[in-house]
Amino acid sequence: MQLSPKLLLSFCIVSCVMSVSLWAHHSFQAEYDANKPLALTGTVTKLEWTNPHARFYIDVKDQAGKVTTWNFELASPNVLRRLGWTREMMKPGDVIQVKGHQAKDSSTWANANSVTLADGRTMNAGSSADEAAAPASK
Repeated sequence: MQLSPKLLLSFCIVSCVMSVSLWAHHSFQAEYDANKPLALTGTVTKLEWTNPHARFYIDVKDQAGKVTTWNFELASPNVLRRLGWTREMMKPGDVIQVKGHQAKDSSTWANANSVTLADGRTMNAGSSADEAAAPASK
């Protein structure tokens, strides 16, 4: 049996798409350091409500006035919805507080555990750190 060129092309495209999706998903321990907790206050510049993880970016000013942009990972949009999030809760210009864990490479990437929104509500970020810290079931 010989595969038609269209079928073969379709198979290749699906395989590539699936491999990218699998590559994009990672465990907390693979990227973030549980020994590098952080708490930052900054201004939201961007929110990406995408799979496999939603992300947001904040500009944080240090004491000297230098601005650093931080990239925070959240849970997937589906998990965030179940936790009570909506896309409209956080928007560019909002000043928020974030607690989380920094990337292992000490870059300005981090995994968010909780976010205190501009209106004062504190939301669970659905962090994969919670799963990493959970005791193994017997």
